[in-house]
Amino acid sequence: MAPEMPKKAVRALVMLVTWEIWKERNARIFRHHESSALLLFTKIKSEASDWCLAGAKHLSL
Repeated sequence: MAPEMPKKAVRALVMLVTWEIWKERNARIFRHHESSALLLFTKIKSEASDWCLAGAKHLSL
């Protein structure tokens, strides 16, 4: 059984995913640009990696 994620990591991940979905929503509404689900997932993984490089130790994926 996998270890449970710390609450801080879960909160950060929820915030990150919500932020990326919000940016995608804005791109669709205001720029008429639509990304695929795969591209959105790739953006989320990339942003999570950036957060880890910036010091978010609890978020390492």
